[in-house]
Amino acid sequence: MIRIITISREFGAGGSDLAVALGTRLGWPVLDRDIVHRVAEQLRIDDETVERLDEHWPSLLARIAGVLTVPQPEMFTFAPNSDVTSHDAIADAARAVIEEAAGTPPLLVVGHGAQCILAGRPDALHVRVVAPHADRLQRVTKRLGIDQGVATTLIRQADPDRRMYVQRHFHHDWHSPLLHHVQVNSGRLSIDECAEFLAGLVRSREGAEAR
Repeated sequence: MIRIITISREFGAGGSDLAVALGTRLGWPVLDRDIVHRVAEQLRIDDETVERLDEHWPSLLARIAGVLTVPQPEMFTFAPNSDVTSHDAIADAARAVIEEAAGTPPLLVVGHGAQCILAGRPDALHVRVVAPHADRLQRVTKRLGIDQGVATTLIRQADPDRRMYVQRHFHHDWHSPLLHHVQVNSGRLSIDECAEFLAGLVRSREGAEAR
């Protein structure tokens, strides 16, 4: 039987919306944005700090900007090592949160490399949500109330961040189809249609087990 579902998503593809819709149909709890709060509690830092670094890995230029300060043109000062490793600490804490929550299924988990963390679970279904750029752009502009230029920038930043997150912490290619059992396109199917399809898959497994 399927007792855990992980949802990996392109930015703007509606992964969180799908998790809510699917959780409602199945009556399952959803672990999504609450991960941030649980990680913040574990590390004893504020939610805003976790939110800023969560599922991100700084690009080379961002790391240079974050690690180095230049008080004078001829002098460089390195930031504390704790600042450099904060991404790793948050990722480790997120993993611990997911592993703990997965101990009491059923459960839906969104992002954070959960498809890698729970890859060995025979009761897990790993789902990837994608959508054409135009559909993602429309969803992001509407959800955040921003113009298309800003939305385009966010999409261009978020997907590489998530790819690097999975690569760094789990040594897998975020785009690999072998990480997932099912891929749904929320540009071709509505969120409700995707949720109904996945709920039907879970129920069909339950029926097979009952026979």
